[in-house]
Amino acid sequence: MNSDKICRDQLMDFNLARQAIVDRSHALWGSEISIVCPHNHARSESAYNEALQRISARHKASNPALSHKFLCIDQAALMNEDLHNKIIQTARALEKHKQPLTLSINNPLDALPGPVERRAMVYQLYKLKDQCGLSLAYNNYRLDTKQTDLLIDLELYDYIKMPFPDSALRLSLNTRSDLFDRLYDRMLELISATRVCFIADTVEFADSALLAKNLPFEYFQGGYYSPADYL
Repeated sequence: MNSDKICRDQLMDFNLARQAIVDRSHALWGSEISIVCPHNHARSESAYNEALQRISARHKASNPALSHKFLCIDQAALMNEDLHNKIIQTARALEKHKQPLTLSINNPLDALPGPVERRAMVYQLYKLKDQCGLSLAYNNYRLDTKQTDLLIDLELYDYIKMPFPDSALRLSLNTRSDLFDRLYDRMLELISATRVCFIADTVEFADSALLAKNLPFEYFQGGYYSPADYL
């Protein structure tokens, strides 16, 4: 898989969006840049390069409270060797300023056509962590995510981002099922086994924020805390 698989049209329109991430006290902890493309087109190499440039350009003037830099990226994009090297360069530059870079990876299994590509993807992830020590976040973890849905074991990840609350949890609260308790136990199990930190994502309303605080999330993101800032 090469850069042509990411996007053949390097001139495609796109927007960069940045959103704050806060801790349990609502203090600023980090920020994430994501790429917004029209009509769900694939993100181009040029879009990721611009996002990395934005992240690099801000490190000297960055507020220490926003030292954690996240980039939301499609896992297939990591198979592009030029982009792979650019990520390593950016991570090393940020590391000198004690500002860790985290890749927030979209993980659909159907993005990789077969086992050969999946093994290559796993190799790329391990190589990234070995070469520059960046962090990885599993993006879009849900209540119905099963082990068979995962490209690799969650132990490789430092963070798990969960859209919150998802439709299954909302339904469970309305029907008074035990899904909330099972989610709580599952999160504690993963925290104990992998030392991962959970991030509640897409928290838009006060009731969702209150519900999220009753679960073992460490960090929070969404319009309730800070709307996305289009760059």
